[in-house]
Amino acid sequence: MQIDIISDVVCPWCYVAKRQLEHALAQRPGLQVQIRWFPYQLHPEAPAEGYPYRETIERKYGRQMIEMMFGRITAAGAAVGLELHLDRIARGANTLDAHRLIEWARAEDREDAMVEALFRAYFRDGRDVGDRATLAAIAGEVGLDGAAIAARLTGSEGRAEVLERIRYSRDQGVTGVPFFVFDGKLSLSGAQGEETFLQVLDRVAAERDTGAYCTPDGCL
Repeated sequence: MQIDIISDVVCPWCYVAKRQLEHALAQRPGLQVQIRWFPYQLHPEAPAEGYPYRETIERKYGRQMIEMMFGRITAAGAAVGLELHLDRIARGANTLDAHRLIEWARAEDREDAMVEALFRAYFRDGRDVGDRATLAAIAGEVGLDGAAIAARLTGSEGRAEVLERIRYSRDQGVTGVPFFVFDGKLSLSGAQGEETFLQVLDRVAAERDTGAYCTPDGCL
Protein backbone atom coordinates (compact mmCIF):
# COMPACT_ATOMS: atom_id res chain seq x y z
CA MET A 1 0.00 0.00 0.00
CA GLN A 2 1.29 3.41 -0.95
CA ILE A 3 0.73 6.18 1.62
CA ASP A 4 1.65 9.70 0.55
CA ILE A 5 1.92 12.29 3.32
CA ILE A 6 1.95 16.00 2.60
CA SER A 7 3.52 17.74 5.56
CA ASP A 8 5.64 20.56 6.89
CA VAL A 9 8.34 19.99 9.50
CA VAL A 10 7.15 22.98 11.57
CA CYS A 11 3.60 21.62 11.80
CA PRO A 12 3.11 20.02 15.25
CA TRP A 13 -0.07 18.24 14.16
CA CYS A 14 1.91 16.60 11.36
CA TYR A 15 4.21 15.11 13.99
CA VAL A 16 1.29 13.93 16.10
CA ALA A 17 -0.42 12.43 13.03
CA LYS A 18 2.78 10.64 12.02
CA ARG A 19 2.81 8.84 15.35
CA GLN A 20 -0.94 8.10 15.18
CA LEU A 21 -0.47 6.48 11.78
CA GLU A 22 2.52 4.49 13.04
CA HIS A 23 0.47 3.18 15.96
CA ALA A 24 -2.27 2.11 13.56
CA LEU A 25 0.21 0.38 11.26
CA ALA A 26 1.67 -1.49 14.24
CA GLN A 27 -1.75 -3.10 14.64
CA ARG A 28 -1.64 -4.35 11.04
CA PRO A 29 1.77 -6.09 10.99
CA GLY A 30 0.96 -8.05 7.84
CA LEU A 31 0.25 -4.94 5.81
CA GLN A 32 3.03 -4.00 3.39
CA VAL A 33 3.28 -0.22 3.26
CA GLN A 34 5.48 2.30 1.49
CA ILE A 35 5.34 5.83 2.86
CA ARG A 36 6.41 8.84 0.82
CA TRP A 37 6.70 12.35 2.23
CA PHE A 38 5.80 15.40 0.15
CA PRO A 39 6.64 19.02 0.98
CA TYR A 40 4.36 21.84 2.05
CA GLN A 41 5.18 25.23 3.52
CA LEU A 42 2.88 26.71 6.10
CA HIS A 43 4.93 29.92 6.09
CA PRO A 44 6.55 30.32 2.66
CA GLU A 45 6.85 34.03 3.36
CA ALA A 46 9.23 33.42 6.28
CA PRO A 47 12.68 34.94 5.71
CA ALA A 48 15.54 32.52 5.12
CA GLU A 49 17.07 33.47 8.47
CA GLY A 50 13.82 32.70 10.29
CA TYR A 51 11.87 34.89 12.70
CA PRO A 52 11.36 35.30 16.48
CA TYR A 53 8.91 32.47 17.09
CA ARG A 54 7.01 33.26 20.28
CA GLU A 55 6.97 37.01 19.72
CA THR A 56 5.59 36.61 16.20
CA ILE A 57 2.79 34.18 16.98
CA GLU A 58 1.76 36.03 20.13
CA ARG A 59 1.46 39.21 18.10
CA LYS A 60 -0.81 37.37 15.68
CA TYR A 61 -2.95 35.32 18.08
CA GLY A 62 -2.43 36.77 21.54
CA ARG A 63 -0.61 35.30 24.54
CA GLN A 64 -3.64 33.60 26.06
CA MET A 65 -4.56 31.86 22.83
CA ILE A 66 -0.97 30.68 22.34
CA GLU A 67 -0.86 29.22 25.85
CA MET A 68 -4.06 27.30 25.12
CA MET A 69 -2.75 26.10 21.75
CA PHE A 70 0.56 24.98 23.22
CA GLY A 71 -1.23 23.11 26.01
CA ARG A 72 -3.49 21.33 23.57
CA ILE A 73 -0.64 20.33 21.25
CA THR A 74 1.55 19.16 24.13
CA ALA A 75 -1.28 17.02 25.52
CA ALA A 76 -2.02 15.52 22.09
CA GLY A 77 1.64 14.67 21.68
CA ALA A 78 1.87 13.07 25.12
CA ALA A 79 -1.18 10.92 24.31
CA VAL A 80 0.77 9.27 21.48
CA GLY A 81 4.10 9.11 23.32
CA LEU A 82 5.71 12.32 22.07
CA GLU A 83 7.67 14.69 24.29
CA LEU A 84 6.99 18.16 22.92
CA HIS A 85 8.55 21.36 24.23
CA LEU A 86 7.20 24.20 22.13
CA ASP A 87 8.53 26.65 24.70
CA ARG A 88 12.06 25.77 23.57
CA ILE A 89 11.49 27.03 20.03
CA ALA A 90 13.34 30.34 19.71
CA ARG A 91 13.13 30.85 15.95
CA GLY A 92 10.45 30.01 13.45
CA ALA A 93 11.86 28.57 10.26
CA ASN A 94 11.54 28.84 6.53
CA THR A 95 11.42 25.12 5.74
CA LEU A 96 12.47 25.09 2.09
CA ASP A 97 15.97 23.77 2.90
CA ALA A 98 14.53 21.19 5.29
CA HIS A 99 12.35 19.85 2.48
CA ARG A 100 15.36 19.72 0.17
CA LEU A 101 17.08 17.64 2.83
CA ILE A 102 14.15 15.21 2.99
CA GLU A 103 14.29 14.77 -0.77
CA TRP A 104 18.00 13.92 -0.60
CA ALA A 105 17.39 11.53 2.30
CA ARG A 106 14.89 9.63 0.14
CA ALA A 107 17.67 8.78 -2.29
CA GLU A 108 19.61 7.25 0.62
CA ASP A 109 16.58 5.32 1.94
CA ARG A 110 16.57 7.57 5.03
CA GLU A 111 13.50 9.64 4.25
CA ASP A 112 11.33 8.65 7.21
CA ALA A 113 14.28 8.82 9.59
CA MET A 114 15.02 12.33 8.37
CA VAL A 115 11.43 13.49 8.80
CA GLU A 116 11.37 12.06 12.33
CA ALA A 117 14.69 13.70 13.18
CA LEU A 118 13.53 17.10 11.93
CA PHE A 119 10.28 16.92 13.87
CA ARG A 120 12.14 15.87 17.03
CA ALA A 121 14.79 18.54 16.60
CA TYR A 122 12.23 21.32 16.30
CA PHE A 123 9.45 20.28 18.67
CA ARG A 124 11.42 18.50 21.38
CA ASP A 125 14.82 20.14 21.30
CA GLY A 126 14.01 23.61 19.97
CA ARG A 127 16.68 23.47 17.25
CA ASP A 128 16.50 25.84 14.30
CA VAL A 129 15.49 23.65 11.33
CA GLY A 130 15.87 26.60 8.99
CA ASP A 131 19.58 26.96 9.77
CA ARG A 132 21.79 25.16 7.26
CA ALA A 133 24.48 24.19 9.75
CA THR A 134 21.81 22.67 11.98
CA LEU A 135 20.31 20.80 9.03
CA ALA A 136 23.70 19.40 8.08
CA ALA A 137 24.21 18.24 11.65
CA ILE A 138 20.81 16.53 11.71
CA ALA A 139 21.63 14.85 8.39
CA GLY A 140 24.78 13.43 9.96
CA GLU A 141 22.77 12.15 12.91
CA VAL A 142 20.60 10.00 10.63
CA GLY A 143 23.51 8.55 8.69
CA LEU A 144 24.01 10.97 5.82
CA ASP A 145 27.27 12.74 5.03
CA GLY A 146 26.85 15.98 6.96
CA ALA A 147 29.73 17.74 5.26
CA ALA A 148 28.41 16.86 1.82
CA ILE A 149 24.91 18.02 2.80
CA ALA A 150 26.32 21.32 4.07
CA ALA A 151 27.95 21.89 0.68
CA ARG A 152 24.79 20.98 -1.24
CA LEU A 153 22.69 23.34 0.84
CA THR A 154 24.80 26.31 -0.25
CA GLY A 155 23.63 25.79 -3.84
CA SER A 156 20.19 25.63 -5.42
CA GLU A 157 20.01 21.87 -5.98
CA GLY A 158 16.52 20.53 -5.35
CA ARG A 159 14.97 23.94 -4.72
CA ALA A 160 12.90 24.09 -7.91
CA GLU A 161 11.72 20.51 -7.45
CA VAL A 162 10.49 21.17 -3.91
CA LEU A 163 8.66 24.32 -4.96
CA GLU A 164 7.03 22.45 -7.85
CA ARG A 165 5.83 19.69 -5.52
CA ILE A 166 4.33 22.30 -3.21
CA ARG A 167 2.60 24.03 -6.12
CA TYR A 168 1.22 20.71 -7.33
CA SER A 169 -0.28 19.93 -3.92
CA ARG A 170 -1.92 23.35 -3.77
CA ASP A 171 -3.24 22.90 -7.31
CA GLN A 172 -4.81 19.63 -6.19
CA GLY A 173 -6.72 21.47 -3.48
CA VAL A 174 -4.49 20.82 -0.48
CA THR A 175 -4.78 23.89 1.75
CA GLY A 176 -3.55 22.48 5.04
CA VAL A 177 -1.45 19.71 6.52
CA PRO A 178 -1.11 16.93 7.40
CA PHE A 179 -2.79 15.46 4.34
CA PHE A 180 -2.72 11.71 3.59
CA VAL A 181 -3.43 9.87 0.35
CA PHE A 182 -3.83 6.08 0.44
CA ASP A 183 -3.08 4.23 -2.80
CA GLY A 184 -4.03 7.35 -4.73
CA LYS A 185 -7.70 6.74 -3.89
CA LEU A 186 -8.68 7.72 -0.37
CA SER A 187 -7.50 10.83 1.42
CA LEU A 188 -7.56 12.16 4.97
CA SER A 189 -6.87 15.65 6.20
CA GLY A 190 -5.68 16.58 9.67
CA ALA A 191 -4.34 14.66 12.67
CA GLN A 192 -6.87 11.85 12.66
CA GLY A 193 -7.20 9.40 15.51
CA GLU A 194 -5.69 5.94 15.42
CA GLU A 195 -9.10 4.33 14.91
CA THR A 196 -9.77 6.45 11.83
CA PHE A 197 -6.45 5.40 10.33
CA LEU A 198 -7.28 1.75 11.01
CA GLN A 199 -10.62 2.07 9.25
CA VAL A 200 -9.00 3.60 6.18
CA LEU A 201 -6.17 1.08 6.11
CA ASP A 202 -8.66 -1.79 6.25
CA ARG A 203 -10.84 -0.32 3.51
CA VAL A 204 -7.93 0.25 1.16
CA ALA A 205 -6.49 -3.20 1.91
CA ALA A 206 -9.86 -4.81 1.19
CA GLU A 207 -10.11 -3.01 -2.12
CA ARG A 208 -6.61 -4.09 -3.10
CA ASP A 209 -7.22 -7.73 -2.17
CA THR A 210 -10.65 -8.16 -3.75
CA GLY A 211 -10.77 -5.55 -6.48
CA ALA A 212 -13.86 -4.20 -4.76
CA TYR A 213 -14.88 -0.57 -4.65
CA CYS A 214 -15.11 0.62 -1.07
CA THR A 215 -17.30 3.38 0.31
CA PRO A 216 -17.79 4.49 3.92
CA ASP A 217 -20.71 2.02 4.08
CA GLY A 218 -18.76 -1.00 2.90
CA CYS A 219 -17.08 -2.67 -0.08
CA LEU A 220 -18.93 -3.63 -3.27
